[in-house]
Amino acid sequence: MVSAPTLRRAEYVPIAVCLLAAAGLSSLYALDLLGRPTLLRAGFTLVGAVVALALFFASRGGFPDASSHVPASVVTKVVLALAGGAVVATALLGSRLLPFAVVLPLGLLLVALQIRAEPSVPAVVTQLSALFLAGRLGKYLTTGFYFGGTDTFAHVAAVDTLLSARYTTAIPHGYDLYPVFHFLVGAVTHLTRLGAYDALALTGVLLFTLVVPLAYLLGASVFGSTRLGLTAALSVVVLEFFSYHALYFYPQALASVLLLVAIYVNSRVLDAGDERTYRRLSVFVLLLVGTMVVTHHLTYLLFAGVAAAALPVVLARPYLLPSVSGGRWPTLRYRWLFPGVVGGALLLAYWSYSPSLIVVGIVELSLGVLFDVATVPPAQLYTYGVTLPGDSVERAVQWLLTPTGVYAAGLGALLLLAAYELLDHLGRYRRGFTLAVTGLGLSGLLLPLPIPVPQLERLKFVVTLVAVFPLAVGLRRALAVDGRYVAVALLLVASLGGATAFTVLTADDVAGVYTDERREQVSMTDAEFRAVGTTAGFVETYGSDDVATDKVTNRAFETADYNATRVLRARPDGLRTEADFVVVRDRWTDHLVALGLSLRSSEQNVFTLSEERFAATEARSNVVYATDSVRVYHSSDGFRGLYGQNGTTAANATG
Repeated sequence: MVSAPTLRRAEYVPIAVCLLAAAGLSSLYALDLLGRPTLLRAGFTLVGAVVALALFFASRGGFPDASSHVPASVVTKVVLALAGGAVVATALLGSRLLPFAVVLPLGLLLVALQIRAEPSVPAVVTQLSALFLAGRLGKYLTTGFYFGGTDTFAHVAAVDTLLSARYTTAIPHGYDLYPVFHFLVGAVTHLTRLGAYDALALTGVLLFTLVVPLAYLLGASVFGSTRLGLTAALSVVVLEFFSYHALYFYPQALASVLLLVAIYVNSRVLDAGDERTYRRLSVFVLLLVGTMVVTHHLTYLLFAGVAAAALPVVLARPYLLPSVSGGRWPTLRYRWLFPGVVGGALLLAYWSYSPSLIVVGIVELSLGVLFDVATVPPAQLYTYGVTLPGDSVERAVQWLLTPTGVYAAGLGALLLLAAYELLDHLGRYRRGFTLAVTGLGLSGLLLPLPIPVPQLERLKFVVTLVAVFPLAVGLRRALAVDGRYVAVALLLVASLGGATAFTVLTADDVAGVYTDERREQVSMTDAEFRAVGTTAGFVETYGSDDVATDKVTNRAFETADYNATRVLRARPDGLRTEADFVVVRDRWTDHLVALGLSLRSSEQNVFTLSEERFAATEARSNVVYATDSVRVYHSSDGFRGLYGQNGTTAANATG
């Protein structure tokens, strides 16, 4: 327990943070460094600081001596009925917005009440698992073919190829060297007779649902506290990256689940009471580490950054928490380090055998930009016949009231509350100190940033794995509020949990939940997906290597074992390509349309298109193939200025 003077100092910290947030926003406004709309969006930091301040003074870290008046079995049945009912309602309505906007906050409020009292671990974990599973099934039922960041197309194609060829070298994109993900999904496809996409999506949903009980075991093991284990499980349900990657399931997502298992097993290794248990757990964690090496190599590099951030915390721990009788981890120990050391050695050995083209490309591009021998031109957005709404104060206020704004403010409040709790009761977290402090330091990356950073989502996903620990601490402190203020804590948990399912990341397929901004397409209806597949057969037969299209369509072509190899470019006067055939889709009129295939592509521009321009261009183009949603245009001279004209003048497709 810290001394009284330290406690008094700790009470000034939340006040100072609120004042600092207000002063910082005011200074940015006075200096005109950021526009007013951007500053208003950044106001979520001040809102979070005020909520954390209120919860800090409304609690002193002790839970009330109370038990629930309703048996845990009854509450479990109610929550299961709510979760199941939401899934059924989603299937009947064709929309998950209303069912889960009601069920998730209500279900999480019931869970929070139980954690405040004398919680039944099996009951609470079951309820949290049901709520998480129901939310993911709701998205699965309402998205048709959900492909997220487009990698799903490649992995569905790879699984189909693996099942037909029955050897890994047939898998494209270099994943023949890292095939564990495709082995797993392929096995599910083979055993269940599901299609490759359905097997992939449902495997991800079920695996990430299992992360909820795993987080409980991990939190209870790391912190030595049942209640902190339950708040760690609750953290999984309210962190958006777990919800997002349950359905956008790809090799890094599988590797991240394995990382959590490895962290848990390693925590049990540290607590092994006899040599036999230690050896058995050590063998298991080494086999697990070896499996991770051939699952997703890039995850190792990303998690190495987290480990590097943890190193100063490990070194500072003995000074902040001097060893006492029964203390552990006073310094770096072989038991703590060996899984990572052996895993790193295995990774380097495997890379020497099978160099990663992805990692080589990232390193080359990063070094080129660093030493000014390569540049990454920023993507330009071109609007053809569309007037996009400009940024404004009104839109910024709307953003604060969207699920994304609510989520950012709530998550920020809980992370600040975790920091205050660690300052207030440092000795209480002797166990789990390293993971809690490291996660807290990195969790700022999970909050909205004022500038976009390419591929940052991959790093954020790894950070989410350790953000569970400080968030568990923050939730514990929030739920320990005095009974007079319990409504504030319950409202925070319910609103945060409800918002998580509808942030711009987790509800990227739902129009109007974020704002009226256009976004890139993330899902196709089953009919649209089939239309793209039949179109691939046509252009492969008649267009061969003289076809151009957008990024999403080309990734979808991969599932039909075809790729358009010609480049489609967006310019101020319209689309250009030297190809004789262009594949277009009517969904272009609803979304932002990305071009190029990767970060290394020479074309990264984005365009958006009005229905009027689309119809006018189609009327004067040579349409050689058409379905309900896909068209193929032909011009022996290529295409210049496609969609750049409004159709009022007589012009052919070449502009």
